Amino acid sequence: MLKYYNTIIIRKVVDNINLNNIKNNDKLITAILGGIIGLAVFLFIYGVAPLNPTNDAFVLSGYLEKDVAQHYAGWKLFRNSPWTFPLGVGSHIEYPYGNSVSYTDSIPLFAIFFKAISGILPETFQYFGIFVMLCFVLQGTFGALLTSLFAKCKVYCSVGALLFCLAPVMVERAFRHCALTAHFLILSALYYYFKNRRKSIKSYIPFYIINILAITIHPYFLPFTFAVMFAFAVEDFIIAKSWVMPWLHIILSIILTLGVGYCIGAFYSGEVLGAVGYGYFSMNLNSYINPLSPHFAGENNWSEILADRTYFGGQNEGFNYLGVGAMAAGALSLVAVIVTQFKNTFRFIINRFGIIFSTVCLTVFAFSNAIYWDDKLLLEINYGEKLELLFGMFRATGRFGWMLFYLVFMLALYGIYSAVKNPKIACAVIVPLMALQIYDLSGALTEKQEYFHNFSTQNRQYRALEAQHPFWEDAVQKVDGVIEVADVHNPIFGNGMIDLASICGTYGKHINSGFCARFNYHERYAIAENEENLFEAGEYRNFLYVFEERIFRDTYYLTLNDRCQVFLVDGQYAMVPFMYDEEQIAEFTAMGNFEELDYDDIVFD
Repeated sequence: MLKYYNTIIIRKVVDNINLNNIKNNDKLITAILGGIIGLAVFLFIYGVAPLNPTNDAFVLSGYLEKDVAQHYAGWKLFRNSPWTFPLGVGSHIEYPYGNSVSYTDSIPLFAIFFKAISGILPETFQYFGIFVMLCFVLQGTFGALLTSLFAKCKVYCSVGALLFCLAPVMVERAFRHCALTAHFLILSALYYYFKNRRKSIKSYIPFYIINILAITIHPYFLPFTFAVMFAFAVEDFIIAKSWVMPWLHIILSIILTLGVGYCIGAFYSGEVLGAVGYGYFSMNLNSYINPLSPHFAGENNWSEILADRTYFGGQNEGFNYLGVGAMAAGALSLVAVIVTQFKNTFRFIINRFGIIFSTVCLTVFAFSNAIYWDDKLLLEINYGEKLELLFGMFRATGRFGWMLFYLVFMLALYGIYSAVKNPKIACAVIVPLMALQIYDLSGALTEKQEYFHNFSTQNRQYRALEAQHPFWEDAVQKVDGVIEVADVHNPIFGNGMIDLASICGTYGKHINSGFCARFNYHERYAIAENEENLFEAGEYRNFLYVFEERIFRDTYYLTLNDRCQVFLVDGQYAMVPFMYDEEQIAEFTAMGNFEELDYDDIVFD
């Protein structure tokens, strides 16, 4: 049986991907065209403003939510931290223990590089616009190259690049979760899987590079890249009878990837990397047809044709809307493949069982332990606390539907081209479907375009910095850093201080909490308890203290004395270990959202 299938491979009887359709020089041109299309899509939607590294207004605005401001705050704190090892750890993050930019989602690869040349950079510098732009360029490049594996027409490959660059799952992430815009990692892994199947030992080298890039950009891409490498290896093992080398490559790639991850601090949190949210941030059964995602206050979402559907909890993380044009192309392609290649369909599937198996595993994991259709629970599985904590390493499991998403895109392009076997006819079919896709997505694309092209700091869609009062910036400059004294019994306390973290990063000060996706709970507890003990002993360090209300209720008699002042600013209790004069307090008070507190004035609701 294996010999029979091996013969099929050698003769390429059922492998309809003709690697010689486009010569090497044509592939370079195809890749360049794809990159240009990616750049054009980026500029059309976002314009040139994000590419200005000194323009951080759109970052501080908190596009759709606070995450991009979190990424920027992490970079600023890391930039002003002294060098240490692991290289991606900054002592100003999660003071005094430090934490890694991997957990502020600040793209360690870029953060470390730009910190190394920080001395020649301007004081205000953001690289997120450059990174997202590169993601679009590479998305177009590998989208075109993937299409070129079965299509020798540059026009068709260009349409393929456009389809991939307008993928809602990627565009939706851009400037919301910047690091998660790097979907080119998935496409590049798929490209080398299809291009190099059962070739020489050197065929594994691209996967080494892709896996290392994944951990230096965002660990959530590792399951994708390793899943594709595993598919590549297991097919090499079973069909091509390469008994040792596939597994040796897998092991070596894991070792190298983990080694690089250690060097950048990817395992530095000091805690189990699992986090709350497994099963909550999962994928809904309606994910591929549901155009609902986090969006602006306006009515436009991701479809001009289909109505939004509901989902449970945080299943916006499982947003995988295909688009009506892609759905139509996919359905047409599936029918075309079955009709024109019915006899070889089973062999076609068997011939690619590795990638099918990997995709099924990722998709099942995307649904997590609770299966929902809309907001209705259909099935729930109890894996046990320990196993669910382990799975919580990738708590936003809904993202793992991306693999199936991109394979549907590939099928949509492949089926049409292989069925008609004529580039002109294939283009005549795919171009109207691409137009339908663009029309369907036009509301969301236009809304994003208007936001970025007309961005104003006075008219923000979402204000990330809740600490708006000038007091915060003034106080941070007068102290060594910021300490949040919060409820140690709250397992997620301290993640609301992205605003102050950003200010601390600007002035080279440290902060003990506020913005890390993973952190050491025990260390945070120890800090909070230590500060309370110091207050009881009448000791105050040169920090700006910010209190959670319950803690302030319990300790305010200890914090009020003639060596410090306490204020209610922007709804938060803040204490400084020095005295503002009456003129400065009057000025702050006149600005609003500011009140000096004393024993007689404090009244809790």
